[in-house]
Amino acid sequence: MIKKVTIVDSGTGNLLSVIRAFNKCGASVEVTNKTSKIKNASCIILPGDGAFGHATKLLNKLEISQLIKDFSKTGKPVLGICLGMQLLFSKSNEFGTYKGLNILNGKIEKIKTKNLNYKVPVIGWNKIKVIEVKNKSTNAILKCCKDKLFYFVHSFQAFAKKNEQLGYYIYEEKKISAIVGKDNIIGAQFHPEKSGKNGLNFLNTFLKKY
Repeated sequence: MIKKVTIVDSGTGNLLSVIRAFNKCGASVEVTNKTSKIKNASCIILPGDGAFGHATKLLNKLEISQLIKDFSKTGKPVLGICLGMQLLFSKSNEFGTYKGLNILNGKIEKIKTKNLNYKVPVIGWNKIKVIEVKNKSTNAILKCCKDKLFYFVHSFQAFAKKNEQLGYYIYEEKKISAIVGKDNIIGAQFHPEKSGKNGLNFLNTFLKKY
């Protein structure tokens, strides 16, 4: 079980609820943007709220973009949450065109709806459907999310490569990526720290299986 997590502090959101959620799961938490601490971490969490372009500029300014890419290749676990999940992808069209970390293949685009009953941003609880994979650790994550409700707040969605989209929810008959990843990389579009028992179960499973 992972006993210590390192949260990357890029200045893109309030981290207190994320810290508290991991503390409830029994993990000790280090919050940092120092390159040496991120490089030597046993597990990194990339959270975030706000705009993709602003976040990438902050990561580049702090000189930790390449560090996160290199860390993802070590086999150590990486978890991206909300905007942090989107930053794992190749690019985003949010208010311009911006390059992401390119750890996962795909792009981020605006959620488009035709029915006025389906509003954007998506705010609220949605039930996740999952896609089983061969990786046992990933499947443990997916099993704890299957047909469970999680809390979402987002206007842009990830279009992931087929084998990297692990879970989704249905919105206006469209599949919206909810969980993405490969090998040691997991991304959650939802906020586990705001998803009650289901969110804590997700984080606990991540800590135990990776």
